[in-house]
Amino acid sequence: MVPMTLTRRTDYGVRILYELAADPDRYTSARELADRHQVPEAFLRKILMDLRQAGIVVAQRGRTGGYRLAAEPEEIDLGRVLEALNSQVVRFPCVSGTECSRDGVCPVWPLWRHLEERFARELASVSLALMVELGQRGKDGRSGAH
Repeated sequence: MVPMTLTRRTDYGVRILYELAADPDRYTSARELADRHQVPEAFLRKILMDLRQAGIVVAQRGRTGGYRLAAEPEEIDLGRVLEALNSQVVRFPCVSGTECSRDGVCPVWPLWRHLEERFARELASVSLALMVELGQRGKDGRSGAH
């Protein structure tokens, strides 16, 4: 099976949102997030800017400022997050029309299209709240965490 590869940008963005979702009422500075997750701060700020433009996080200036979720963790789904981060987690070239050597109808195109749509629905069904819940279970030793 071909492994699904996430970009660093996606990995960092999801990890940072996990932290913000775990404590949704607290503002956390970009510097604190960068230090905690070992992410270059300039790169992290670009990720946060995209998440802010997508309405996923809000920013507050000042000594007690930083970033926090713009909505409750239950209201933000992973599909929306990945879209904001410009992540294409599962895309089949022939479905997106970028690479196909076949003229006419391909007999397996409907399968690839079905799988893309199903994966997109699954991502939309995973909220940040569920992500935190699963992460907490992993910390308690009840599921496989690396």
